[in-house]
Amino acid sequence: MKKRTLLIAGLLLAAAVVSCGEAAPSEPASTDSKEQQSSEALSSAEETEALTEPETEQTDWRSDVVYTVYPEPDIPSSLDLTGKTFRIAYSTGKVSLVSEGLDGEIINDTIYARNLQVQEHFGITLDMEYNSHWDGILRDVVASGLPDYDLVYTQGDAMINDVTLGYGLDFVGLPYVDFTKGYWFPDLLENFSCYDRIFLAPSDIDPTLLGLVNVTFFNKRILTENDLENPYQLVYDNNWTLENFLGMVRKISKDLNGDGIMDEHDLYGTGNFGGRVAGAFTALAFGSGLKITQRNEDGSLSFAMDGEKMQLMIDQIATVLKDESVSIDLHAYLRRMGLDDRLHDRTLFATGHELFLLASLDCIQGSFRDMEDDFGVAPIPKYDSEQPVYHHRANPLTSLFAIPATIDDPEKTGAVFTYMTWLSNQTLLPAYYEITLKQKRTRDEDSAYMLDLIHNTISFDFGDLWTSMSIYIQQSFDAGSYERTVGASMKKLTKSLNKLQDKIKNLD
Repeated sequence: MKKRTLLIAGLLLAAAVVSCGEAAPSEPASTDSKEQQSSEALSSAEETEALTEPETEQTDWRSDVVYTVYPEPDIPSSLDLTGKTFRIAYSTGKVSLVSEGLDGEIINDTIYARNLQVQEHFGITLDMEYNSHWDGILRDVVASGLPDYDLVYTQGDAMINDVTLGYGLDFVGLPYVDFTKGYWFPDLLENFSCYDRIFLAPSDIDPTLLGLVNVTFFNKRILTENDLENPYQLVYDNNWTLENFLGMVRKISKDLNGDGIMDEHDLYGTGNFGGRVAGAFTALAFGSGLKITQRNEDGSLSFAMDGEKMQLMIDQIATVLKDESVSIDLHAYLRRMGLDDRLHDRTLFATGHELFLLASLDCIQGSFRDMEDDFGVAPIPKYDSEQPVYHHRANPLTSLFAIPATIDDPEKTGAVFTYMTWLSNQTLLPAYYEITLKQKRTRDEDSAYMLDLIHNTISFDFGDLWTSMSIYIQQSFDAGSYERTVGASMKKLTKSLNKLQDKIKNLD
């Protein structure tokens, strides 16, 4: 049996015992009987093993999937937060932060159980407050003058200006927050810090961060009919590369209705959708190891763009994605159909007109639910087999956490945030992709491995969120030239980056 599934079951049992199906209490359970019942529900031998055993890794992907188990954070039992309130102001992510009570839906119930467990563990009250001012929520919280807001949660790029004006605090050095632990994201300190400071931080408290990451969907029927290699096997053989992906795209082109015109009624290898976030080229470039910024020895940042490699990728990818016989121009298609750009090319893939689709993982929960063909989900391909690991770009529109400058108890903020992140990684994350995605939507046994692989290779890049460089990257593909876009603007971009760094370095 899966160890993290056991932990989920234990938390849900505890929640059921406490609530008996009623709405979530506004404060922690206080009676001795409720505390005793909850403790008993969570102290079975199997749940205790899941909570306390050392880190373990699944070594055989063909067996029942056992995800990484991380020990509980080392927060001293002497820390007394009894009776205190932990308040989060949010404008996004309500579905992952708030649960009003058990309703039989595993995601909702896991959130409810997680929140209850956090409250009982510290003897605190969790208070989630919605603020519709998503692009000024951090400033609003600090301006209120109230010291009891511990965290703010909203779209990351909406807080950049507020952070540089001093409304946020540095996560690095906050008590109990250790970004080297596996339940955080592994490259944060190296790639998302500036002068070793991190003012915006991701967390599995909201697993929709994973849902916004671009992955490779593939149509199994089209794959089989054209006798193409299964991307899953290519992943296992370390051959899921850009060259192999583009080679498969080139092989798929068919005028299905025989009218002599390749349009949205026909069959393609993939679609070409531009844009800062959804662009196929952007996903492939980051998947090939593209880095916008790199950390220097003193903690400062400099641009790390490899112009020669970028131009090679532009030439290699454009040859395929701009070939209208194998890759449909989705901007033109959407305009003809009068569809909103936000639909991307989900309609064409879902109706069996494309072999591949590079799009966000959350398509599974909506666009593909009624898809007739079986489909699979694989990582974004590597540049070549020599590339050590896969890379999946963290969507720059992802929501992130910030610490209001007005907090009066850093120890409380650090302890609860760390514990809640760990607990979410061990319970809510597997519920999100193992249960909702694997068991309800995707249609094969390889999915859990692939989703865990994708989650563990999400890459954060300071320059992607904090600068406008990603726009220039997309423009370089559109123009067919790195030098005329990124290269020609490097002096201006470097000046802007240095100015931003000076602000961050000098923040109190």
